[in-house]
Amino acid sequence: MWTAVYTRVSTEHQAQAGHGLDVQRDACVQYALSLGASPDQIRLYEEAGGSGEDMDRPELMRLLDDVRRGLVDRVVVKHPDRLSRNVADKAIVVRELSACGVKLHFVDVPNWDESDEAVLLFHVISSIAEYELRQIRRRTLAGKLRAVRDGKVMPSGVDPYGYRYEAGQYAVVPEEAEIVRLIYRWYGMDGLSLRQIADRLDNMGVPTKTRQAARWHHSTVARILGNPLYQGTWLYNRRRTQKKHARTGAGARRGRGRQVVAVRDPSDWIAVQVPAIVDPALARAVEKRKRRGERRGSASRHSFLSGRLVCARCQRLWRHEACQTSGGLVRRFRRPPAERGERACPFRCARVPAEQVERAVWRELVRRVRDAGIAPVSSAVREGAGGWLTDDQASIRQAIRAALNKRHRAQDLYVSGHLDRAEALNKVAEATRRVREGWMEACRLCHARRQQEVAQAAMWEALESSADVELQRLWLDTFVSRVEMDAAGDEIRLAVVGWLGGATGWSVDDTLAT
Repeated sequence: MWTAVYTRVSTEHQAQAGHGLDVQRDACVQYALSLGASPDQIRLYEEAGGSGEDMDRPELMRLLDDVRRGLVDRVVVKHPDRLSRNVADKAIVVRELSACGVKLHFVDVPNWDESDEAVLLFHVISSIAEYELRQIRRRTLAGKLRAVRDGKVMPSGVDPYGYRYEAGQYAVVPEEAEIVRLIYRWYGMDGLSLRQIADRLDNMGVPTKTRQAARWHHSTVARILGNPLYQGTWLYNRRRTQKKHARTGAGARRGRGRQVVAVRDPSDWIAVQVPAIVDPALARAVEKRKRRGERRGSASRHSFLSGRLVCARCQRLWRHEACQTSGGLVRRFRRPPAERGERACPFRCARVPAEQVERAVWRELVRRVRDAGIAPVSSAVREGAGGWLTDDQASIRQAIRAALNKRHRAQDLYVSGHLDRAEALNKVAEATRRVREGWMEACRLCHARRQQEVAQAAMWEALESSADVELQRLWLDTFVSRVEMDAAGDEIRLAVVGWLGGATGWSVDDTLAT
């Protein structure tokens, strides 16, 4: 079994301040020898330039992998903040080492887990380390913002295509800058699509920036066309990021340490002038084409079934795609290929026209809602779906009946001699007037009901042909749990599964011609 020695520095300043790898290594090795380990049993895991904020460090991940494989029985670290400056991350590592039966030793905090007081001291030290990390981050961010406001450019992981970072500024790479101009010219002047531009670059043998990707991708072309950097403006502080926790399980894939969680308000952005690659006329041509594409309607590129349409055979989502062709905008559903680690679907499902599927699902949904008597979510429909006409007609019938009774009673009282002729005539005339008004109101309501029925029929017909994606999505979220589509055969079959008015569920099959 090995005794693992883990050391870490994140900056050159730490190395100069007595926290260098060699200082940590010597102290940890001497401590491991004092624990009874022989020199050939000691394995070194040295992290040069690994931030204490991140868990996704190569040497730490390698150490944890060896721990899970049962190769390590002791881990020696000089100080708790070398393991991690984050309390939660440190607790995860300590818990995993304990679960694997591995003893953790800190040179600066010996016997940290042998008493309640020692454990308390360990957690206090960890909290102080996290506080120091926050202070370091705050000072570092303030220094970066001050440098950017003074006109300096902060380096990124990979330099933007067409530029090279040199001493706080971006310098133009001539051969890459020419490719950038070609991309802008092909898109803004020649009308090529993003995929056509990517294919043309591949055919020309143009390498990507990192040369790790074998081919150009249309999303890379889109990022170049949308980056104001190429027009001479580099923007800093646009996005807010947060730490992305690494997966520590077996087979976990390594990823970036931080991820974008929000875009800051434009007032917080800092603009720095850099050498421009694209001239203003070419940039305006690109923007003009983009606006022309937006005017064609972004709504037509979306489907209200996105995220709800699944394959009836393998239960994977159908993906909605829209592309501009010489014949116009084409929208369809397709099944994406299996991702890494996912079993490939054995069924060969065809690509399906999106309008055909959407029309069938929407018409069936409108019919179901109408038959269930559920008023659509709008004030106009709510007015047309209520029962006020029925209530008013019942009240009118009661009023007519009461007026007729009064008229008959006045006539009876006159005949029996309890009313004189003039008084009887007045009561009969008043009752007759009320009856006439009641019948006139009843006729008006009957006419209104017929108009209401016609309006409702027109309303439901208009809803069936509606192309309002937001309305369709609202109804789908309200009444439908999923839509299953089987496109493996010669015909396309749909099954809509959902609920109405608290019912346990309903489903309907619809066959579409391919």
